[in-house]
Amino acid sequence: MVYKTKVTILSVIIAGLAVVYAGSLVFDPDRVSARDAAYAWLEAKSVPYVDGIELKSANGAVTLVQKNAAWFVSVDGQDYPAKERRVEDFLNLLSKKDSYPVRGAEAASHERLGLLEDEAARITARGGVATLLDLLVGNTDASGNEAYLRKAGKNEARSGALSILNYVSDAKTAWYNLRLFPETGKLTVDGVQRVIVTLPPADNGEGGVSGEPADASADVSPAAETGSPAAPVTLTFVRANGGWTVNGQDADASKVESYIRAILDAEGDDFAAGAFAGGGSASFNEGRIVLELGDGTSRVISVGAKLDSNKRNASISGSPYVYSLAGWVVERLFRAESEFKK
Repeated sequence: MVYKTKVTILSVIIAGLAVVYAGSLVFDPDRVSARDAAYAWLEAKSVPYVDGIELKSANGAVTLVQKNAAWFVSVDGQDYPAKERRVEDFLNLLSKKDSYPVRGAEAASHERLGLLEDEAARITARGGVATLLDLLVGNTDASGNEAYLRKAGKNEARSGALSILNYVSDAKTAWYNLRLFPETGKLTVDGVQRVIVTLPPADNGEGGVSGEPADASADVSPAAETGSPAAPVTLTFVRANGGWTVNGQDADASKVESYIRAILDAEGDDFAAGAFAGGGSASFNEGRIVLELGDGTSRVISVGAKLDSNKRNASISGSPYVYSLAGWVVERLFRAESEFKK
């Protein structure tokens, strides 16, 4: 009987200690604070319905719209392709629960935190006519690692995710998908069978091809004597016997394939404002790259006259857009034949 009594007493004590321990976990200040800090600005279930995003900051405004399941940057009534992955990552950031501790609960804190409605940066996500999120983004905290945020119309201010501030402050070019060719699809190095490159006139000039010095002892060409334009320099790359030739001569296959990969991965640094291929406002006849594929189709890059900083505008077959190419990109696309020799 004494033994049973002791067991009962010990069981009661153990149960009591378990209750106390569980209570300490539930009401531990650090754990309570962590639970309160866990927050998401946009409901995850709302993400599939977002079809419009407006970003406003001191750096300007960016409008993103979704049409036919694709995202675009809307500028002056024209839609330019947006980086799909970037938009997805941004929405995931807004809808993912993370640590956003409360930093103020009264309107009096808004000015100090940079969260006044007429001064703060702003993110507005819409689904049709419904506003799914209206988020104000203010100053960074003293550490510079977090930004202050609050929902428009609410007094509660939180901090966290400095990357939200980075997204809303980026220029519109950060949202553009400026690849000349899609990242996914049929365009691969293995699928290219022939490449025909016509170098721009500036690269054919009196100094030689793509900056190569001319041979001073060479005979003067008839074109030079008559003053007529020199014939354009053309490079023709062809797959042959498991390798490549350039203008009929064996070429370094690894260099040729690296070059083709550079063409397929090339990007502009902006879209030419207000210019669209076939719109008649620009010509693209100063350089050309034709990629002939194994399925019988081809893709063409055509560039226009040299602009400031050696930039050129380019049109791509099948695309309505005009891309602005930086000078270094133009140099990478149009190269001298000597670069491919074995």
